[in-house]
Amino acid sequence: MTAEEYNKLKESLGHTPTREEEREAEDKKLMEIKKYANHCMYTDVNPYEVVRIISPICVEVRAMSTKQIEFPKVFYPGGFVGHFADNRSGQKYEYSSDPDASVFRIRWSRRNRQWQRGKHMRFAMSDTPYKFYDYNF
Repeated sequence: MTAEEYNKLKESLGHTPTREEEREAEDKKLMEIKKYANHCMYTDVNPYEVVRIISPICVEVRAMSTKQIEFPKVFYPGGFVGHFADNRSGQKYEYSSDPDASVFRIRWSRRNRQWQRGKHMRFAMSDTPYKFYDYNF
C-alpha cells in the first residue's frame, strides 16, 4: 500500500487503520476484476483476457495471441552464455484476442490473496495485457 493510499484509507475511516483494516483494503484492491488477467510464472508473464464474470470471486479467462515486435539488443557475454541488459525495457509485443483458445475459470483465493487456477497457476488482474519472457533465465 502506498503512502497516498494509506492516507486516503485513514481519512475515510477517520482514525489510524489497524493492520486488519489495511489488509482488507489491500485485498479489495487485489480482488478487483479487470479486463485482463496476466498469468505469472516465476519471471515470465503471459496475457489472458477476462471473457465472462461468473461472480465477484470467479471469472472465465482465455489466452491472448502475442507477436513480439521488439527484442532485447544490449547483450553482454558472461555466465553460461550472456546477459541482456535491456531485458525488461527491450521487449514490445502486439496483443490480440484469440477466439480459438480454450476458456477456463480462475478464482480468488482468500487464503493466498491472489487469483488462481488450482494450486500453481496464479494471475494478476490488470487494465492492460502484459507479456514478458525472461531471456536471462
